Amino acid sequence: MGRPGPLSGAEDPESGVILRPATDQDAVHLLEWRNDPDSVRFSVTRRAVDPGEHERWLESRLEHPEAHLWIAEQAGIAVGQVRVDIEHGTGIVSIAVAPEHRGRGLSSLILRAMVAEVGRSGAILRLRARVDPENLASLRAFENAGFQTLVAREEG
Repeated sequence: MGRPGPLSGAEDPESGVILRPATDQDAVHLLEWRNDPDSVRFSVTRRAVDPGEHERWLESRLEHPEAHLWIAEQAGIAVGQVRVDIEHGTGIVSIAVAPEHRGRGLSSLILRAMVAEVGRSGAILRLRARVDPENLASLRAFENAGFQTLVAREEG
């Protein structure tokens, strides 16, 4: 999935979704969301991560200037996360919604808020995401947020 060209977008004030920078205090939520069975199923590695590995990963993401990790909140409740890792001007997008908040269209709202956030920075020229072709909900969320499918392929 990708969004070619300059970024543009506006936050949807109706959605009530806000993004805030993640902190080490979010580690428990992030690990729970990462190790949810559906998240594991559609992850690149296809495996759960242990707490020590996750702690090291989170520390590296929070310290890395080319990584942006936000917690999505709605009505003050953490409902998911979105991450953008910058590689040569392209933001590589990763998103997870808390299992208890899935099925409500939050992914698209979170993605739109992220597009607005990175659009303000001007440092990212393109956004891309690698989405498992079997993850139909994620594919729809990206499409509903304005992303376009650039390449569809199955690996294996």
